[in-house]
Parts: sequence; structure tokens; C-alpha cells
Amino acid sequence: MKKTIQTILVFVIFCSCGQDNKTVKKINIVDVNKTEKVVNPKVDKQKKKKIGQDLFNSILDTIKIKQINNELLFKNEWIFKPFNNCNSYLKFKENGKGISYNCEMDEKYDITYKNKNNKVYITEYDIPQEDNQEMKKIKSRYDTYVYNGKSLIMIDSKMYNIEGLEWTPEIEVVINYDKKKS
Repeated sequence: MKKTIQTILVFVIFCSCGQDNKTVKKINIVDVNKTEKVVNPKVDKQKKKKIGQDLFNSILDTIKIKQINNELLFKNEWIFKPFNNCNSYLKFKENGKGISYNCEMDEKYDITYKNKNNKVYITEYDIPQEDNQEMKKIKSRYDTYVYNGKSLIMIDSKMYNIEGLEWTPEIEVVINYDKKKS
């Protein structure tokens, strides 16, 4: 009886060792033929590029907000350069209205603004050309800025379509309008 148990035990061990080798070989064959993305731990530790709301949230941690008043807004021109030879601007008027010029689109938009708790809230209006037979003017953006002593820095943005659907744009760079005396 002992010999039978020992024989069975040896047989089981022998069979299981053989299976482990076959399994390892199968895994190796599969791994060689697979094209999987290998994750480098150093890459995981790098900061991912922040866009949209993540970018806006991180901006507030990097700037010191200065007090701003309406007179400072409308006595200056505010310039943003998305690239060389392209100057977008904001011009504020005393009556809470103004103009936003986008050099990339070569378009001017009407804006209204409010200055409250050292934040400037700008609503931009547009007349969409598509799906707008009545040429109805709509609220197309609602942006929030803070002042750092030199620039108006965007810290939040919402965009709207003709149906009023709202979304946060996937902005990838800090948008700041530098102060230039008018």
C-alpha cells in the first residue's frame, strides 16, 4: 500500500512538473507573439498634461490674485497672443459691455462683464452661421478671469451651442490677457 501511494505521488509530481513546463512554454510563446504596451514606471510618475478643468484648477495654486476694479479694466487694452503675429484682445467699456476679438477666427464678439470678488466674469455673444436661420444672437461663452497685477488669467470657461448645451473646452495652455494702456 505504501509503495502504491508513493508511486501515485511520484506520478502526480512528475505529471505536474511536466504541465508546469508546458504552461511556462505556452506563456512564453504567447508573450513573444503579443504586442502589449509596456508601462514604464518612470513615465507613470511624470505629470500628465493638464487640460480643461484640471488646468483651470491648477492655475489658482500658482498665482497671487490682485485686486481689480472696473476703471482698471476699461482704461487698458488686454492682449492675448496665441502665436506670433496674432493678437486677440478684450476691450471693456464703462457700461459693463465690451468687445472680444479672436485673431485666429478674425472675428469680433460682443461681451458683457461683471467684476465681483476680484474675479471678472465675461459673457461672450455670437451669431452662429449654422442651424440659425433667424440669425439669433446667443451666449456662446462664459469665462472667469483673475488679475495677477499684470494680466487677466482665465480660471474657468464654459461654452454653449445654439441649443444652450454647456461644456468645458479642452484648453491646453494658460490663457492670459496682458495689460496694455490704451
